[in-house]
Amino acid sequence: MDIVTKQVHVGAKHLYPEWRFLQLLLLIFAWMLVSPRLEDRLGQHVLMQIMLLDVLLVTLWANQGWHRVRTVVIALWALSLLATVLAFVPLPPEWHTVARTTEFGLLAPVLAACAAGVLSFVFRSRRLTVDGIFATVVAYMLISFVFGELYQVALAWDHDAFHLPVPLSELSPRGVRSNMLYFSLVTLTTVGYGDILPNNDTTKMLAVIEAVVGQFYVAVVVAVFVGMYAARARDSEKT
Repeated sequence: MDIVTKQVHVGAKHLYPEWRFLQLLLLIFAWMLVSPRLEDRLGQHVLMQIMLLDVLLVTLWANQGWHRVRTVVIALWALSLLATVLAFVPLPPEWHTVARTTEFGLLAPVLAACAAGVLSFVFRSRRLTVDGIFATVVAYMLISFVFGELYQVALAWDHDAFHLPVPLSELSPRGVRSNMLYFSLVTLTTVGYGDILPNNDTTKMLAVIEAVVGQFYVAVVVAVFVGMYAARARDSEKT
């Protein structure tokens, strides 16, 4: 029995690292689909924090050498979580604006660090794997989340920062996040449906930067994968 248990434990230990980014990607997609439908505001925040916790755990697992960075990232996430809690406390409107700005502003560098960590894992592997492919998709999604948080900061301080299909006053915080993430993904992929438009110089420039990053990302990832595939083909020929 001990031998069987040990084999199962070893198998699970090797299986998770091979599919950790797949499960993370599935959780991100599940959050994107389920979160906008949740009527309970607390439930939405809890689901988002679960997703963020998984992002942090997988990123830190893939970057075991992160010592100082790990501390900084966890501290920023904890502070953003505290700012999220303040959103449920009855405070004057201007304090809620500060709390939302703090939450969005702290989440942006956390997500950016995680995106960089995921890409670092892909580049370090030097070989093409299925989980490496899923990792690049996760990094792509995290980049869109970063800009989505920045757009929410802009909208918190300037309610006319975007031309929205529905007036901002009629949107719940859940609806604002959903709309800004949607706009971010549409901009990153350069689809540009035009139903949401940046309405001031800051948001216009952010959208341009995101579009450039999206195009550059695809070009770099394709080049990296081609290089990995060529290296793997050469190694196979030598053997």
